[in-house]
Amino acid sequence: MKLHLISGLALLCLSACSQQAAVTPPETPAKTDAPAPAIPTNATAMDRYTPLKKVTGDPKPLPETATSEIDDPETVFSDAITYSEETKSYALLVWHKGALVLEKYFEPYTSDIRAEPASMHKSVLGLVVTKALSEGKIESVDAPVSTWLPEWKDDPRGDITLRQLLTMSAGLAPLSYEGGAAAPALRFANGEDDTETVLLNLPFEESAGPHFHYQNTVSQLLMLVTERALGEPYTDYLSREIWKPVGASDAYSYAFSEDGMSRGYASLLARPLDWLRLGLLIKNGGSYAGEEIIPSAYLEQMIAPSALNPNYGWQIWRGAEFQEVRYYTAEKSGFGALASEPYLTDDIIFFDGFGGQRVYISRKEDLVIVHLGDTDMKWDDARLPNSVIRALNAD
Repeated sequence: MKLHLISGLALLCLSACSQQAAVTPPETPAKTDAPAPAIPTNATAMDRYTPLKKVTGDPKPLPETATSEIDDPETVFSDAITYSEETKSYALLVWHKGALVLEKYFEPYTSDIRAEPASMHKSVLGLVVTKALSEGKIESVDAPVSTWLPEWKDDPRGDITLRQLLTMSAGLAPLSYEGGAAAPALRFANGEDDTETVLLNLPFEESAGPHFHYQNTVSQLLMLVTERALGEPYTDYLSREIWKPVGASDAYSYAFSEDGMSRGYASLLARPLDWLRLGLLIKNGGSYAGEEIIPSAYLEQMIAPSALNPNYGWQIWRGAEFQEVRYYTAEKSGFGALASEPYLTDDIIFFDGFGGQRVYISRKEDLVIVHLGDTDMKWDDARLPNSVIRALNAD
């Protein structure tokens, strides 16, 4: 059974702005007395997506090492909460110096919500690749993808490296959004075409060599390479090597078919507290509750600046260089994420899900923030973390 999504703007929002094409609203429908159909929100993903593959967890309490000294978090974080309410949020969590100092769910949502996180899944895929590298299941980040894609053995695309996939610099052309419901990008997102066939037929862009170009298809190609390198389903490896070790509850990954790949660029449906656990894993250099899960030397490679974009690592974003409009292409075309001011700390690392799905991490501030909510096209990337930092550092 296919995943049923609507077309146009809502599909872009739910599918993490697939190729970052210019966003235009759908045509205005003719007037009618009938009520307008409800647009599915990120909150309803568990009810709408099928098939889903389970990422089996092993739930454990959070590894709190301190007691929060904040007696009234609703007052202390009032600005962050107000912004979350304005942007129709589901959950806002703040971890600071060993304690969960804010755990806020916005009615009617609870801690059990497993919402569409959009491209936050990309960063989990990055963690899986990093873990596989540390175990030798992937020989080198600079190995050509033909190592795992024999279909490209005698093809120039076979020389693309794993590092280029990780850093969105593979030089492959995006799928087109032209053609309405029959557009290749929409058919791909809906699983209407064979996923492997689509990926293996991606041509090079008509450009002078590799450059930064953020694309869902590149992450999905990375997923294909990863599953072939692992020799087992991605969800099984993720469960055993990361999900259970951090004490997370069961999560679910949308798959293109019953026996097909998980969607590697979006649609990992996990509880807010479990996104927090992943943030803690990165904040602590690959360790969780004192146990090493990913060797720090490998984790540091994942979050380091890439050659073609200092604000991007291995499927994860960095906030080191301020960008009032953060574009997803080197040419600064299409959609751009907004920021009203620089971050108040220069070491922000974050999972970026389209329209405000975020895990913000700062080691200097000993801070992790999780936000999930409806897609907000005008999401301000600086507003939430800076509000929290100001509140924590207030005299």
